[in-house]
Amino acid sequence: MSAKILLVEDEAITAMDLQRKLEFWGYTVVGTAHDGPSAIELAREHEPDLILMDIVLKGDIDGVEVAERIRDLEVPVVFISAHSEETTMRRAGNTSPYGYLIKPFDEKELVFTIEMAIHRHRSDRQVKKLNRALRMLSDCNQAIVRIKDADELLNEICRIIVEVGGYRMAWIGLAEHDEEKSVHPIAEYGFHEGYLDSIRVSWGDDEYGAGPVGGSIRRSEPVIIRNTEDDPRFNPWRDKAVEMGFLSVIGLPLTVSGETIASLAVYSRERDAFDEEEVELLMELAGDISFYLESKKEMERLENIREYSPVGILTLKMDEEPVIMDINMEARRMLLDEEPVGKKLRDVTHFMKKEVSEICNLEDGTVHDMDCVEYSDGKSTRFLSIRAVRSGDTVSVFLNDITECIMTRKRLEECEGRLN
Repeated sequence: MSAKILLVEDEAITAMDLQRKLEFWGYTVVGTAHDGPSAIELAREHEPDLILMDIVLKGDIDGVEVAERIRDLEVPVVFISAHSEETTMRRAGNTSPYGYLIKPFDEKELVFTIEMAIHRHRSDRQVKKLNRALRMLSDCNQAIVRIKDADELLNEICRIIVEVGGYRMAWIGLAEHDEEKSVHPIAEYGFHEGYLDSIRVSWGDDEYGAGPVGGSIRRSEPVIIRNTEDDPRFNPWRDKAVEMGFLSVIGLPLTVSGETIASLAVYSRERDAFDEEEVELLMELAGDISFYLESKKEMERLENIREYSPVGILTLKMDEEPVIMDINMEARRMLLDEEPVGKKLRDVTHFMKKEVSEICNLEDGTVHDMDCVEYSDGKSTRFLSIRAVRSGDTVSVFLNDITECIMTRKRLEECEGRLN
């Protein structure tokens, strides 16, 4: 694809001559401006690959001021001028131009300057893009460590992708196992204005599953749409996407226990935005998210085992005396307290003072067993075996109700007594 050049030249004949030469050399001239306001308007409209900018223009705005006003576009500017005064050169230099040509210049000098400017600008953009991507990856990993809530974390990752990575939008879609094999957004951020509500996405083998999201889920590999305006796989979403400025998209699989359960979709305002290094970094991010989701699933499984264990389990924070920080269902039943978390162990247990004191006096790294602890709730008497394990300022207490065993043993002893 030929480079797009915007000409800013107030002399009509000179502008026409330059345009003819540029087009002869294979460049595309997207417009010609003869004054500052027109130059700003055309630059924002076309976002060219390079601006060939005359410094002296008609009106109050010269070429240097134009360059200052369009800095946010990050378009390389090559100044042309018949003057080389120190003041003018200094002002132009403050805008970080990619070249400076003094009239008259020959054709070879012009072509060389344009090519060097475009090449240097592309290299600079690539370095900036990779630096943004590395910072994005770092910030996302910090968020994974810092944020415990899954919904909050996934939305924060989407925010970082957009605000730090410089992309247009990011969202995470969960693969549903319904008849349509639909994909449901569970996190999103960026410029979309209801885009996700207005489209249908699936991971089935149909037109709604042919895009980057459905394809990445179905095939468990990255799927890239390098130009949303002409890629047939993007037909169902093209009009709305182009309107939103989504010109290229990548879908990245999120995998848990060997199964792709979701996709991370990242949208760029640039065509052909995802080069090899960029894809590698985004895949690394998708891998980190997948690891988090798998770890969370395993933690939830372990938490369910803990919550519904037949053994009562308490986690205590050791202060002046133990405070209950966490408790499972069986321990709640034993303690006869609906919400003991945050209370002192002494206030919610029916243990004898001796057992609580023993827990208080546990040293770090020690295990203490207490057999056949008897307690009463005023209505009945129960028997527990207790194991307390201290690690740092945390004590894990395991309560096993052995009442039936004790009562059975007593009945057997009574029977033996009567037989004797």
